Amino acid sequence: MYGLDKQTYWEIIVHPSNFVELFADFIIQKTSSAIEYNDISAQSNPFTIIYDERSWQSVGFDILQAKQSTQLTQIIARLSRDEVNIFLLIQSIEEFASRLSEVMQEDVGFCYHIEEKHNSDWIKAYQDSIQPLRCGRFYIRPSWEKPIEGKDKDKEEIIIDPALAFGSGHHASTFMCLEFLSAMDLKGKTLLDVGCGSGILSIAACKCGAKVFACDTDEFAIQESKKNAALNNTHFDTLWLGSIDKAPLSTPPTYDVIVVNIVAFVVKLLHNDLRAKCAKNGLLILSGILDEYKFDIINSFYDFNVLETRSIDGWIALRLTLQ
Repeated sequence: MYGLDKQTYWEIIVHPSNFVELFADFIIQKTSSAIEYNDISAQSNPFTIIYDERSWQSVGFDILQAKQSTQLTQIIARLSRDEVNIFLLIQSIEEFASRLSEVMQEDVGFCYHIEEKHNSDWIKAYQDSIQPLRCGRFYIRPSWEKPIEGKDKDKEEIIIDPALAFGSGHHASTFMCLEFLSAMDLKGKTLLDVGCGSGILSIAACKCGAKVFACDTDEFAIQESKKNAALNNTHFDTLWLGSIDKAPLSTPPTYDVIVVNIVAFVVKLLHNDLRAKCAKNGLLILSGILDEYKFDIINSFYDFNVLETRSIDGWIALRLTLQ
């Protein structure tokens, strides 16, 4: 492609105007590539660069046109030059944004930056940048780091490779879920993880003694959850492809705890299903919610009592109980 040698790859950075998680899921499905998130200040970086397909020249693009915000989240993907047509990918993302605008009945846009980079040692550089994470009773590390030792020996160790999975605990929404789980007595409790992703929250719950059930609409997430569960010597009681309504008949009618770490508008759509599956006096953890949608979500879950609210870097997590 364009005469580039085989020692290079594409790095694409996408700036969605909103619905970041939906864009991320779409890119994962289209490329089967791991992604990274990077939160940036809009004021400090009001422009990005777009490369024109025909001339391969860069043009400025104002990322504040689509949505006024002080915080923006970049989605970063690294793609093999031999396995993806980068311009067809951009076209598919444009079509996705257009469809999303129609469904959500609001303007949805994105900007992007494409760069050719050398393969050399970016994987090692990325691995070197990922440090073990301490969160409540948990110690989370990638497989290439040393096992838990010293002052952290009393913590529950979770092994997740961020470069190979989406959901490692480093993102604020996942971190807050782990904090909630860390403070709960889960022994003998039934827990449902909706949108399990890499399986990190399910693994954490297993290590705390819960009987875990998990689901995701992404087949790649199911594969990653299975792999990571085995890596951590944990076992999910049931893991299925699909949302709550696709639960096998063998699963419980209700759950003591339900964890949902997905985008706000999907959380709203799941309200009735979540209410039906939450046991009386059961707990519901909602995360992946941007601060601007906080009260919208709380109002949507009017039939739950809000017990606790947490906030990190503009992301909100809620702990509720069914009235």
